[in-house]
Amino acid sequence: MPTRAKVLTIVGWTVVWLMTAMLVFVFGAQGLAKFSATSGWATAFAHWGYPTWFRLTIGGLEILAALLLVWPRSAPLGAAIIVVVMLGGMGTHILKDGGRHLNSEVVPLTFATVILIARRRQLAGLIQKVA
Repeated sequence: MPTRAKVLTIVGWTVVWLMTAMLVFVFGAQGLAKFSATSGWATAFAHWGYPTWFRLTIGGLEILAALLLVWPRSAPLGAAIIVVVMLGGMGTHILKDGGRHLNSEVVPLTFATVILIARRRQLAGLIQKVA
């Protein structure tokens, strides 16, 4: 029979993987949607006064983050990209929309932060390899 600590470890990593799967699905799909000139994203970015290249850059970063999340060693980098993009999105909602829709970034920001913390050892390993 597994110990309580073992069960908690398994449950913890299951939660991390479920969060990862959700972020991969959402950011892969929404990143791709940002490449469509007829998407709601094109309308939103235009409303906020951002140029087309910025929307495409954000879409590319979101796709890159989703791909990086799939591999545990690069998952912290993908999570960090999502954190930065979500903080930027929150800033946009505060500055351009008076704070409306601010809560749409909270769940992805929280999930990405949990993944970044849970995979901090992999991040340390990546930093050591680069240094």
